[in-house]
Amino acid sequence: MKFFFGKMGFRIERIKTVVESLNINDINEANDDTVKYLKSLSLEELESRLSSVLLPDLSDVSAVKNKLDEHGIIVIPGFVPDEEMQRLQAFVDEIRERAASFIESKAPVSEDDHVLLQNGKARLSGYHQLSNHEKAVVQVRKGQDDGMIDIFNVDKWFEEIGHILRPFFESFSILNVFRLGVERIEAKNLNIYINGNIKKTRGFHVDSYGKQLKGFVYLTDVSSLDDGPYTYVKGSHVGSAFRRINKHISSVLPNKTESPVVPLGDIIPVLAPKGALVISDQGGVHRGFPQAEGHQRVIAVMNYT
Repeated sequence: MKFFFGKMGFRIERIKTVVESLNINDINEANDDTVKYLKSLSLEELESRLSSVLLPDLSDVSAVKNKLDEHGIIVIPGFVPDEEMQRLQAFVDEIRERAASFIESKAPVSEDDHVLLQNGKARLSGYHQLSNHEKAVVQVRKGQDDGMIDIFNVDKWFEEIGHILRPFFESFSILNVFRLGVERIEAKNLNIYINGNIKKTRGFHVDSYGKQLKGFVYLTDVSSLDDGPYTYVKGSHVGSAFRRINKHISSVLPNKTESPVVPLGDIIPVLAPKGALVISDQGGVHRGFPQAEGHQRVIAVMNYT
């Protein structure tokens, strides 16, 4: 299989004859080439790409929904004010210290009255178990995103984090954006994802092939590719030749949602200061960008039902 770069992105030669021989190493190689391409771009080019999905606020719900429908992603800088971000800092630092201590202990599980910490799937597995546990759960990932740390229902551990962030995630303006038709939308699980020195992350993929909106708030500044920005392929949430090719490729893989074939000009690494809100359709192609040594990224994520 050969991949070619160009203004229109990837194309695959002889896809019908080679797809059955694909494996995850081929997918990783394609994703690595895309990472190299993005690293070759200037900061001005990256900022120009991001500008196409920036909005000042959520006040014009119609404009927000139109941009989401078109691009699959929007970014609102300064959604959570600096003073609130400063209040969060001590809690984020404590979480990172506790997680680092647990990882250093090499224990499969650690637990107290408010939180369960586990390596991989030592006790709980699957999103339903993790998100519905009676306590907060800290999971240190294994596999493709080895070393990433997910904290489910973080406000069961630190209530103050919920007091600070939930009013923003539960505001009338953001619920209006997530609402489809007349059904009631609720902000449910408040999670925090920590990437620190994660040099290998899962490549481009979708979470599902249906519409699935999520809200993210950066809790640390993400000012360069070294910080590991959330990276999205604009417009990939709707049907296209790229989507059909990726579905065909991943049909022979254990994970059916790998999406390594992307139009290069539509990739947007979200470089933004802490407090920025990202709303994206997880049915679009996305990934966490690999980090450089010594860099961290912390994101708060709200799931809506």
